[in-house]
Amino acid sequence: MDLYRFEPAGGIITPLGPAVTGTPLTGAANDGPALGYVVTRGLAPCSVAEVELQGEPRVRRRVSLPSGHGGWGIAASGSAVFVGTYPTASVHRWDLRSGAVTTFGRLGAEDFVFTLALGSGPRLYAGTYPGGKVYELDDETGMIRDLGSPLPSATYVRALAADGELIHVGTGCPARLLTLTPATGETQEVPIPELSAEDFVYSLAITGDTVALGTEPGGLLIVLDRGSSYRVIETHERTIDTIAIDGPVVWCTGRPSGSLFRYDTTTGQLDRVWTPLPGQETRSLAVTADGVSGISGGGQAWRWTGHSATVVDLGRQGLPAHVEPPQSLCTLGDEVLVGGNFGLCVHRPAEQSMRRYVVDGEPKAMVSTGDAAYLALYPGAAICRYDPEAQQISHVGKIGGLSNRPRDIAWSPAHDVVLVVTRNQYGHRGGALAVVTPATGAIERYDDLLGDHALACLALRDGVSTVIVGSETIADGLDEGSGNALIAGFDLVERRLLWTWRPLDDVTQYTSLAWHRDLLYGVTRDGRLFAAAPEAQHLVAVGHVDASEPGRLLSVDGQLYLATEDAVLQIEADLSTSTILTGLASEWHNAPQIAANPSTGDLYTCGRSGSG
Repeated sequence: MDLYRFEPAGGIITPLGPAVTGTPLTGAANDGPALGYVVTRGLAPCSVAEVELQGEPRVRRRVSLPSGHGGWGIAASGSAVFVGTYPTASVHRWDLRSGAVTTFGRLGAEDFVFTLALGSGPRLYAGTYPGGKVYELDDETGMIRDLGSPLPSATYVRALAADGELIHVGTGCPARLLTLTPATGETQEVPIPELSAEDFVYSLAITGDTVALGTEPGGLLIVLDRGSSYRVIETHERTIDTIAIDGPVVWCTGRPSGSLFRYDTTTGQLDRVWTPLPGQETRSLAVTADGVSGISGGGQAWRWTGHSATVVDLGRQGLPAHVEPPQSLCTLGDEVLVGGNFGLCVHRPAEQSMRRYVVDGEPKAMVSTGDAAYLALYPGAAICRYDPEAQQISHVGKIGGLSNRPRDIAWSPAHDVVLVVTRNQYGHRGGALAVVTPATGAIERYDDLLGDHALACLALRDGVSTVIVGSETIADGLDEGSGNALIAGFDLVERRLLWTWRPLDDVTQYTSLAWHRDLLYGVTRDGRLFAAAPEAQHLVAVGHVDASEPGRLLSVDGQLYLATEDAVLQIEADLSTSTILTGLASEWHNAPQIAANPSTGDLYTCGRSGSG
């Protein structure tokens, strides 16, 4: 995916190089103390790399998989590495002796393989989404057996750990711990009342008589003695990413801090040992006689021995950076900002330069306030500030509550506030409007303004105190909600909801809203365009755009534009459209976006190399 500049006056299209690059990883697994295996993220098809962990970590070899944009599920057996991919749930096998890559096949109609666990003999187990299923794969015969949904109400099997002929299963939405006996298909829930307040059993490890699991969003570490009892340990984190058990000691990592913890089961003491990469997710954790090592989602390997602590960027040790699907886009003066996975790429077209900054998540939405840019990050709905003069990114705060996925952002110069709308945490309907005050860093949150709807977009009108928000009936980890998405007005001075309106029927999501020439324009997920006078609740015109993924609207220099996955369209007053840029073939992690330099009128968007 390249960044493109389009000059409307002259019709000139200029490619500016890769939009956003990095070495983000999905799954990672250790094979003994010497080797680790990592799966790329955002590269299609994804690749698997073998990493030498002893001494200074380095990439020894890598191979491309037949399909997949990444692989959360990964397991290493010594002679082979298995990877479960998305956006179609397939399992691939890399033979470490011959180098050959083969495929078991797709797991039913599932989309994601979130976890893999080696069983006894040639058996391998996979946990999936959205069916919340477990599959058994036979490495000798290539056969796949659907073991069904251990918990029919769950949409995720997020963690698996095999212990002989018994499989421990950690589910999501809702969070439960179960055991599954593949030979008989019998399942049994392990009663842990504290899980009722959690959304995921996110990580899981077993050794001897000890079972340890980590949760999200409460960040609980729960340690079970299978013969008697269990203990719940508060880590004050949001997510326990990874767990490794070493005798009486349980090691784990937590985010958002990115810290390594040591829990002694004999004393009940929990210690925060080290924070190798603040804000980063940890993909794998391994304990050896002389220390603990991990691999982060940003593409770094780290090691702690008690006497020393090291972090190595795998991108400098043979793991090639690749072009990622963009998350978000905005301009700041003469700079163009593109959000990626745990990264922000800042382009300076006049200098033909690009610099990548590490951030603590995915910038899902960004906006310029003139002297800085504000980033809304997923997961966790944190707000960061990019200062172009200092060339630094600082943490402002968290939206808090159940907010997790930022959906849109805007700046009100008249009120000097940044507004963010969100979708709630997995397994919870609803969302929030957050008001960020740059002068103080204060964040005020208004939850569930439209009941169980998430808030998907917003629009501000110059000099008016009412912000217009558009909702969606979509919730992460749950089936699409019933009812119709709405538009509402919220007063920024009185901080209250003024009105709600249903301008169109059968809408699941208002994807984007924009004020243009005294009318509110909007586009829905299914491509309906409309123009309206919302305060009067009057629909002026309705049209349609032929696009499988309509994106963001932008009003600039008296023109209204819409970004889609393949084009930039100009929208006229009668809602007819003309194509000004086509052939983008873009793959965004969000709705396609467009940005403008207000000084020059130049437009920016992203597309595949050779687009335009």
